Amino acid sequence: MRLSHKNNAPTDKGKVFTLPEKGAAEHNGWFHTDEEGLPGVDIKGVSTKVSSFKSLTGVTKRTEFLGVFGGIDDNDMVVLKMNNMPSWVSSFHNKLGNFAFKKVGAEELYYGEWLVRDGDINQDRIVYYAGNNKTANMPTGGKATYSVSGINKNTELNQPLLAGSLNADFNANTLKGNMRKSGLLISIDAGINNAEASFKGNAKANGINGQTEGNFFGNNAAALAGVAKFDGNNQFDTAFGGTKQ
Repeated sequence: MRLSHKNNAPTDKGKVFTLPEKGAAEHNGWFHTDEEGLPGVDIKGVSTKVSSFKSLTGVTKRTEFLGVFGGIDDNDMVVLKMNNMPSWVSSFHNKLGNFAFKKVGAEELYYGEWLVRDGDINQDRIVYYAGNNKTANMPTGGKATYSVSGINKNTELNQPLLAGSLNADFNANTLKGNMRKSGLLISIDAGINNAEASFKGNAKANGINGQTEGNFFGNNAAALAGVAKFDGNNQFDTAFGGTKQ
């Protein structure tokens, strides 16, 4: 298993969002089940259990009919509002915060955002990606275009995602491109590290400078995922992912 993840970060609400390197532990509960090693999340200060994104997707599907916990929208994005979970389910579930995430292609790879319970969407929101099967056989030459989408403050179903493309030049080891939605343009200009199957560099959001980093996943860098972050302008923080065209 190869697990890559960003971002393990505290919030000012006393909870810490983590993406443990070991992934989820096997779990067979009445509310959800988990397979060992899948990419997952742990909210320290609330629970000691790592829940996989696959399991959280299953929870969303089973509760969607109730109309209060979110669902899976037309863009295949999962919105899960754990804040709305009744206390009788378990004393901690409604303290896990709200999730919005999306799976990338056929990979066990996810990107998204998390908002701590009672948090400020512009200050307490955390963007992340997590996935197995980081690329072990990076291309040594040639070019590729990745069709990407991005999540930024997607708190409700069927809100627009950012959409665009990133162009990888494996000769020059660069990754460049942009993605946009109404009111937000994210530009990426990064270098590729073949040894780490990663990229890192500059990002811009509506002209505001920031940083981006991420990884390639799957055979021959079939997919990628990453984050763009803007210190002091957290409202622009975006998680993104996509597959090779």
